[in-house]
Amino acid sequence: MTTTVCGRCKSSGAVTDHQGRQDGAVVWTILRCPTCNFSWRDSEPARAIDPAVRSADFAVDVGDLQRYPKILQQ
Repeated sequence: MTTTVCGRCKSSGAVTDHQGRQDGAVVWTILRCPTCNFSWRDSEPARAIDPAVRSADFAVDVGDLQRYPKILQQ
């Protein structure tokens, strides 16, 4: 399952950072959100990466990014 919607801030347009390959086939992809810098592997369980089921305790409000100076450093 590859999703380009961020599980932390719900922004779209995640970029591919790396793809794991086995025998030439892509078996997993590491994606990164350019808005909040959250990274995830598309093979992780939905509870970790799907914003529809991921705990809201780990969400980031994109309307108030200045609130999170430490976690958003690049």
